[in-house]
Amino acid sequence: MNCRVFFVVMAAASINAVFAQTLKHAEFGVPWSETITPGELSNHLHILAADSMEGRETGKRGQRMAADYIAQHFKSVGLLPVSGSYTQEVPLRVSQLKGGVLTIDSQQFLYKTDWVPYPGIEVSEIEGQVVFVGFGIQDKDAGWDDYAGMNVKDKVVIFMAGEPGNSKKGYALTGSKEPSSWGSRRNSKREIADSLGASAVIVVTEEYATLKSRFLPWLSRERMRLDVDRKGEGTDVPTLLMNPSSLLALTGWKSLDHARKKWPKRKLANVSFGAGKIALARKDEKVVAHNVWGMIPGKDSTLAEEIVVLTSHYDHVGVDKSGEVYNGADDDGSGTVSLLENAEAWMEATKAGEGPSRSVLFMAFVGEEKGLLGSEWYSDHPAFELEQHVCDLNMDMVGRFDEAHADDDRYVYLIGSDKLSSELHDISEAVNNAYTGLSLDYTFNAPDDPNRFYYRSDHYNFAKHGIPVIFYFSGVHEDYHGVGDTPGKIRYPKMAEIGKLVFLTSWEIANREKKLVVDRVNDFPTNR
Repeated sequence: MNCRVFFVVMAAASINAVFAQTLKHAEFGVPWSETITPGELSNHLHILAADSMEGRETGKRGQRMAADYIAQHFKSVGLLPVSGSYTQEVPLRVSQLKGGVLTIDSQQFLYKTDWVPYPGIEVSEIEGQVVFVGFGIQDKDAGWDDYAGMNVKDKVVIFMAGEPGNSKKGYALTGSKEPSSWGSRRNSKREIADSLGASAVIVVTEEYATLKSRFLPWLSRERMRLDVDRKGEGTDVPTLLMNPSSLLALTGWKSLDHARKKWPKRKLANVSFGAGKIALARKDEKVVAHNVWGMIPGKDSTLAEEIVVLTSHYDHVGVDKSGEVYNGADDDGSGTVSLLENAEAWMEATKAGEGPSRSVLFMAFVGEEKGLLGSEWYSDHPAFELEQHVCDLNMDMVGRFDEAHADDDRYVYLIGSDKLSSELHDISEAVNNAYTGLSLDYTFNAPDDPNRFYYRSDHYNFAKHGIPVIFYFSGVHEDYHGVGDTPGKIRYPKMAEIGKLVFLTSWEIANREKKLVVDRVNDFPTNR
């Protein structure tokens, strides 16, 4: 043996020894991990991603059928219900803007031509006197108050985007040719109006055409959110964006520049109007969907209070207007059937007397495609205290391959594994090195990843509460959210290997003497 080969062998042996020291329990789960097979994954997926499931869109019949299938599987393999049920209700509100009319002093302004709602508007009708408030700025430090001497309680306020002044003659708030931050602080202006009691806000902006083109696709589609009152920072004051030409038609002013010049000295005419009314035609209804869950109680009387969580989302995007079914075999049928197989493998071990020391919770979330709604609801209404959750191992799109791995599909992207717990990351690496041998790709595990995948699946709603996570992901492919995402294109052997990696990682964590240590400061911002 030459020296180079000798040192390579010794280095490999040293690495294996380190991994062996990291793992204490995983080897005992190997026989049960072998029950996760390509054939059983395929059987489940050909049911969950069949046309008969109608694309599993949240709130629709197909989603309810899928929930029933998952719940029945959990029950049949022997998982226990959580809080007396295999499902958790998730209250939702569905809304869609159909149109509307803005009336000021009996003059009507048309939806799209003259105005569009600011995203998030929830009301259907608002009335009140309309008053112009300049730039809508209050800044004590700069000595500026557009609301001085005005009572805007229960009134509709109109203000211009931007700030007084320009780069040639200088800006009033800074006293220099450098602008203040107010030019881009539209939401801060809305918050001021809200704090002063305004019933609604109309923002006049020369970017109207650009903003309208961005907002209209979002406004015209059906929107779903959790049916909860939003409290905390920010404002939900009803807001419209207005075309400058529409304001000029209302006031008779020559131009917005004319208004900008005259307003600071309060020499602008026609700033107070009569009655105003905003009437929106909208669909607004309540829907109840369901997360699906089941659990295995831990056998250790002390450790059973701690919960290891395995998750996926079972919803997809439904059926298009022409009747084409978007099956969502990879997104996220693949993660969901992997979850089913993990649950079954864990139950086989439990029935053989090899159950986990900690409790293991299996959850298939609804509403991921609508904005991580099911997992957000769970993290705000957990079945157990959040402090009891040890980690979340989340599987989403684990059945295909992307362009970067066209020549070798034995890989998986891992996202978040090292962001809160170095111990979780080390266990994951050690399990893979010892038992599955996949290529672990951390390409997307960076805060500057432009794809922002860290924020785009359900693990995020655990991580934002400081619970360690791993997001298992195979990347985006040409059929992402398309009609081509079908069971026939899934790499079932690859998916089985990822399922085994998840299973053995959960086995190690569920049986360790001590809970995972949270020892990292997450470099991903918690606000997505």
